[in-house]
Amino acid sequence: MEGLRSERIKGVRRLLLLLLALCMTFQIMAGTVGAAPATSGVELQIQTGIDGKMKEGRWFPVKFTLTSPHEDISGDLVVQVASQTGGKDITYVKHVELPRQSTKTVWMALPGMTLNSRNNVVKLYQGPVEGGTLVPISKGSNYIETVSVRSTQVGVLARDPDTLNFLSLLNTQGYDVSVSRLNVADFPAETMMLDGLDAIAINDIATDQLSPEQVQAINGWVARGGSLILAGGAGYAKTAKAFESLSPVTYQGTISLSKLGSLENLAAKELTLTEPFTVSSAAVKSGNVLAQEGQVPLLVSKEVEKGRVWYAGYDLSLQPLASWTGNPKLWEQVLQPHLVTSAAKNGFQTNIMNRYWDLQYILDFFPSMRMPSFFLLLTLFLVYVLIAAPLLYLLLKRLDKREWAWVIIPVLSIISSIGIFSVGASDKSSVMTHTLNTLELSGNGQGTRSAATAVFVPSGGTYELQLPKSAKVVSFSENRGSMNQNGELAGATDQYLYMDEAARLVWTDVPYWSVRKAQVEHAESEPLGQFDVAASIDQNGIKGEVTNQTKSDLTNVSLIYNRQLFAVGDLKAGEKKTIGGSINTIPQGYIDFGQLMFPYNHTGGPDVFNRERQMVNAYMNRLWNTGAGGETMIIGWSKDNESLYQVNGRKAQSDQLNMWVQEVKLQVVQGDKISIPYGYLSPSIVQNNLQQMHREPDGNMFAGSGDFTFEYNLPVIPGAQYDTLRIQSAGGLPPYLSLQIWNEARKDWDPLDLRSVFVLQDGRQNDMLIGGRTIRLKATVTQDLSFRYPQVSLEGTVKR
Repeated sequence: MEGLRSERIKGVRRLLLLLLALCMTFQIMAGTVGAAPATSGVELQIQTGIDGKMKEGRWFPVKFTLTSPHEDISGDLVVQVASQTGGKDITYVKHVELPRQSTKTVWMALPGMTLNSRNNVVKLYQGPVEGGTLVPISKGSNYIETVSVRSTQVGVLARDPDTLNFLSLLNTQGYDVSVSRLNVADFPAETMMLDGLDAIAINDIATDQLSPEQVQAINGWVARGGSLILAGGAGYAKTAKAFESLSPVTYQGTISLSKLGSLENLAAKELTLTEPFTVSSAAVKSGNVLAQEGQVPLLVSKEVEKGRVWYAGYDLSLQPLASWTGNPKLWEQVLQPHLVTSAAKNGFQTNIMNRYWDLQYILDFFPSMRMPSFFLLLTLFLVYVLIAAPLLYLLLKRLDKREWAWVIIPVLSIISSIGIFSVGASDKSSVMTHTLNTLELSGNGQGTRSAATAVFVPSGGTYELQLPKSAKVVSFSENRGSMNQNGELAGATDQYLYMDEAARLVWTDVPYWSVRKAQVEHAESEPLGQFDVAASIDQNGIKGEVTNQTKSDLTNVSLIYNRQLFAVGDLKAGEKKTIGGSINTIPQGYIDFGQLMFPYNHTGGPDVFNRERQMVNAYMNRLWNTGAGGETMIIGWSKDNESLYQVNGRKAQSDQLNMWVQEVKLQVVQGDKISIPYGYLSPSIVQNNLQQMHREPDGNMFAGSGDFTFEYNLPVIPGAQYDTLRIQSAGGLPPYLSLQIWNEARKDWDPLDLRSVFVLQDGRQNDMLIGGRTIRLKATVTQDLSFRYPQVSLEGTVKR
């Protein structure tokens, strides 16, 4: 009995020990589970745009600040965005190495669009996005939200945070200008991240604090059309340190001035100095001097590729200039190419997809893919019919094997079908690319490239498009135009854009015999060559020469002036041809430039220039939507098979159509005679008090009630003396419109009657010239109407 009792006691002890062990295990497990949220995940902060703002249709930066408190992370940061053309989502990917208890900053450039919690999500993966483990975001938002603006965006990098505050006064004159404060630490280091800025002003700050990548980003941004303003007065040397090659002047020191009369003249406002004012002393290297005191330049501009660099010889934050009432008028001239009127008074807003929509359709037309010959297919079919019917029957009858027909005819049908299919698909058996390049030349040998490209894949699977490092990509969904998610996330993706050392666009689950498309923006300019144009214009027309200084033989070269076409013809590399013709001073209505350059009469013949027409119209529409489109330009065409892109690591067969575009300036001086014909000068609005205003496709302006002021700036011609000024109505004046012209001599408005041609001579014409080169008109509207700007013509001589 004692032994049995002892065994029972031991058994109970073992059971108690087992229960105790189980309880401890459950407690440990419970503690671990309860602590999981506190020991896993990352913290995320997102900063969007420049100073929180971005423009629709422009690339913008997103700064991600990641902190991992508890684990090492090596994986992909992902932004999944709903496709604007329907279909599955587009995923932007950037690799991240994030050690435990560290913080890292990651930048991405994204195409300008409205983003919110419904159309994008930010994720972090441990490992690659395809197959990796999702890391939870324990703190911070997991989506990007953008604030979209239309205004002129001016970024200010300055010592004084109040620098250029006076630009807000331009908004009282009908403009929409927004100033963003920049700092070196958060300044983007990629050109396309600055795409939303129209101007950058750097004042009295040491630019050697900028990294080489940040400096290169600004240089590239200027080349693409930005305006860089360098200022600082006594501190100008440190301001221009990183941009000496761009600056229009060479710094020499400082000097004190007792008056600033040249600035007063530009702004038509008095500027009183109570004591000498310190400015920087400099020698002009190149550019146009807009203001100078004696031999001291104060305001100089220089064209740099498609952009402009300004030198301001004073500190923009110093008094009394910082509070001078002439600042709005002065800086209106500096910012004029970029100024837009108030958003409520503008008739357009450009979505980034609108730039490329017209090109999607023509990307399907691969020149290397041709329809098989109908007669060849018909012949093969007739041969099959002939063999399968009489010949085979007679042969089997002679051999007395007619029962074999049950086997031979199906086999023959299969062989014939394979043969006919092979003939029809003979040019569709390998990967091919079709690229439409728009090459915009600056006129100094450099140029920028944008491309719409399509990839044809003969078999299904995953395909990767490799791109240059600086390229930025917008991928098109295959469901063109199908907004089946109402702009919201689809929850699935088949397009991955990797944004590391070299850009890679990966399409997954691609069906056989299908096409994938993308738009590629090349951020950096490249040596593309130029058109050398030596041509003059007067009332009689255009005459001159154009030389092809690119390395490509060009076809169908044309000059476009004032909506008129002047054909040059084919132009081989290095070849020179004459150009000329009379000009039409009567404004043209809506122009289909594609049809004008490549007429098609729809008679049923092959349309061999369909791609060219669509490309030029898409380009002109894009200019029009940004407020431009009236420039004089040369356009030429070339074709080649050398693609800059690789597919799955290999160069694919490529069809490339290149449109070469360059803005040109026609000379109005011949000998010592000046002749500026009607239509040469385009006005720019400098003050807008209308209820509404927009430009119509036919060139007319639609205006609501109110008034607005516009100016015609004459070309810079040293020694110009004008003896005749003419202004005429373009197509008649509406009854609810009255015009005035500014009399600079009287500092007041004069009535302007254009029922007949307005002519001023005998010195009176000079009374109307502001600063010797600006004509200012005011239009008052009492009822909604459509009208055309008046046309201005001048004649004079050059005093040598």
